[in-house]
Amino acid sequence: MGEQHMDEKKILHTSRIGLWRVEFCDNEVGRFYADSMMDELLGITEPVTPEERQAFFLERIHPDDRELFREYMSKLTETRTEIVYRYIHPVSGEMLVRCGGCRDMSVTDCASIIGTHQDISDIMRLERDKFAERRLAEQNMNLRREQVIQENYYRDLLDVQSCGLLAYTLPSHRVIHMNKEALRMYNVKDIREVQKNLGTILKKVYYPEKETIEKLKRLRDEDVVVDYECIINKDSEKECHAMAKTKSIYLPSGERVAVTTFLDVSDMMMLRKALQQAQDGSKAKTDFLFAMSHDLRTPMNAIIGYANLMESHWGEKEKTKEYLNKLKDSSCFLLALIGNILEVSRIESGKETLHETVWDIRKLNGTLDVLLENEITRKCLKVTRHIDITHQNVLCDTMKLREILMNLMSNAVKYTPTYGSVDVNIEELSAAEPNHMLLRIAVADSGIGINKEYIPHLFEAFSRERNTSESGIMGTGLGLRIVKSFVELMNGTVTVESTQGKGSCFTVEIPLKLALAENSKPNEQQKPEISLKGKRILLVEDNALNAEITLTILSDAGIQVEIAENGEIALYMLRTADAGYYDLIIMDIQMPVMNGYQAAKMIRKLPDSRSKIPIIAMTANAFEEDRRAAFEAGMNGYAAKPIEIEKLMRIIAETIN
Repeated sequence: MGEQHMDEKKILHTSRIGLWRVEFCDNEVGRFYADSMMDELLGITEPVTPEERQAFFLERIHPDDRELFREYMSKLTETRTEIVYRYIHPVSGEMLVRCGGCRDMSVTDCASIIGTHQDISDIMRLERDKFAERRLAEQNMNLRREQVIQENYYRDLLDVQSCGLLAYTLPSHRVIHMNKEALRMYNVKDIREVQKNLGTILKKVYYPEKETIEKLKRLRDEDVVVDYECIINKDSEKECHAMAKTKSIYLPSGERVAVTTFLDVSDMMMLRKALQQAQDGSKAKTDFLFAMSHDLRTPMNAIIGYANLMESHWGEKEKTKEYLNKLKDSSCFLLALIGNILEVSRIESGKETLHETVWDIRKLNGTLDVLLENEITRKCLKVTRHIDITHQNVLCDTMKLREILMNLMSNAVKYTPTYGSVDVNIEELSAAEPNHMLLRIAVADSGIGINKEYIPHLFEAFSRERNTSESGIMGTGLGLRIVKSFVELMNGTVTVESTQGKGSCFTVEIPLKLALAENSKPNEQQKPEISLKGKRILLVEDNALNAEITLTILSDAGIQVEIAENGEIALYMLRTADAGYYDLIIMDIQMPVMNGYQAAKMIRKLPDSRSKIPIIAMTANAFEEDRRAAFEAGMNGYAAKPIEIEKLMRIIAETIN
């Protein structure tokens, strides 16, 4: 028991809790009893009487808390209660005390109150410190929160701007800020990526004005403002043209910072470029129209001139024949000229497509034979050719392939002077893809050559290095544009090497698919014997001159011809004639009242054998879609104007047979 009592006293001492008893008896001064810990807390160091202790204690209650303490004491006689008040210790000074007590009911001869007295100054001080720390932490947190909100506000404010903003320290070039627009313009995700690849990124910035770099270097030491133009990510898909302004400022830390604002003017530059291209294109087209006017008038003048000469020398057989041949040559040139213009128009509109069939590639040699007849002979050109083909049958667009070679040969012959040479080399090379071959066509000449500066414009549609008046050579400048378009349509390439005054070499390489074994033989149809005497043809043509020419051609072949001026009349004549009366109809397309397509469709709806009559479209509409439209309307054949007599006769014979 003694040890337990000692432990309890130790606990009370450690907790700075003193025990006390106060007794009040019939108007006597209260008697204050206390243990040693209580006297220590009161500041009593010498023995005192209970009455003296009472007086000592009451004297040292803080004046502002005495009224509160009296109320507390009056309550203690009735109930257990507690109070916190201030006590003035004679040595330690003001302390905060928690006092609790109750009446001791075992004492009956007077009022006896017992309780505890605890010094809670350190506890309250710790509580205040913790509260202060907590308040400080809350304030710091609020400050940080406000700082983040403010930073986010300014960042969001900068991110919604249409101009880019970049800030970096000087001279260390540490990037400290980039807004969203600047990141987009530099094509980077964040500042870390910029800092990591800063050297590479800066190398991709191009300054059109050379002095800009020197001006920017001055920012290291001088407070200047630099306005300049730059191209970010030059020569890449993300190229960005910008107008920029850079100035130096100081951070609160005293660190020097360069701040740059960028305005993306790429769209403006594109518009300017497009405007320039439009102006250049307009000028090129104007020049082209002037050249075309001259080139069209040249064969037209020849046609009219030789027609007049034939008239004035009628009866002189040799001269008339010479004039007639020259008139035909001029007409063929005029037709080729118009064909090239239409072909380029078709290419520019994106309507050109491939129509592949099985074909013997060695027949390109026949194309050369056609070309080697007239101009080459007249200019005494030496033409050599070499054809080295292993796989003869391929899938290709025959007409386009021939036209590529014809245009290359035409250019070579046209620009090679008398007694010059033209070399044609056609060979098969191995292809990367299986079951394919690579066709290489090289046409070299000893002609006038091409200026090096003009070569990049060589394949443009409305461009010629020299017009007809300057070169003395008739042409449109459209042939090579057609070649390039056809070659690219076939996934091929065309290149040129040229030395002015020495000649040029054009090389075309086109991948072609080899024909399958079951389709390896091209369609070879026997040409039927053209014997049309006694056949009766209904010619539907609204143009009197064209009708007269066709009538004469057909009549000379022994064919009986009847003419209808439009589709409606033709339909009436066919209905009123006996079935089988007409062997064939030649139908123009563009006609008044009822055009050729409408007439053909009406004929195919007739209830008897007349609906089966063969119909050949004969029209100046020479494109593939026109041909297709004719067949879709129910026609059986197609002949393009101007009329080639042998070709027309062959088509008629094939259609009738």
